[in-house]
Amino acid sequence: MPRSSARVVFALLTCTLLIPSCHSTPKPTGECTGTYLGRSVTWPLTLNSYQPTLIDSDGSAHTQVQLNYTPNGVSGLVNWGARITLTGEPRFEASSSRTVKLQPQQERLVPEETSLVRGWEGFTSQGSAYPTPPGVPVEGSVTLRRVTPDHAEGQFVYRYEDGGMLTCTFDVPDRVHEEDEQDSGGGCGGGGGYDDDDDD
Repeated sequence: MPRSSARVVFALLTCTLLIPSCHSTPKPTGECTGTYLGRSVTWPLTLNSYQPTLIDSDGSAHTQVQLNYTPNGVSGLVNWGARITLTGEPRFEASSSRTVKLQPQQERLVPEETSLVRGWEGFTSQGSAYPTPPGVPVEGSVTLRRVTPDHAEGQFVYRYEDGGMLTCTFDVPDRVHEEDEQDSGGGCGGGGGYDDDDDD
């Protein structure tokens, strides 16, 4: 067998035996769709959305869902998203989805009850959580369809005073997706990568 062919066979055998090392972290998926400032919008979820675990000073752990969308077509707005802090480290599958209402309180949204969602924090690239207009949503909700050790899936809904409404879906892994050798065309299996148009 030619030496080059032997190297290819060895690489394939290595990928078969060491599958985790040949697969990248799953990519976050989701988008915001609806009406914002009187315009129909579609904002994709960026690759730096993920589900980390936070450790409080008292040693208690809480799951956080970090969501970052690209607000295409909104002048001066580069980033737009939310941080959802869950109470403890809940674990449930899609058969038992849970919804929590979000209520406006001064210049922010707060969960109606905190047994599942401990805190809600909006953020934008402008430094304000909710740009004016349209301001703080007059009503909101978050539905978690699945929370497991390796990813979180669900959606949240914002309703604005001007009649606008956004529905934002998400399915995020437990770590930031990074372009690895497989994505860039090298490493196990080769193959082309992807276009990351969501850089901040």
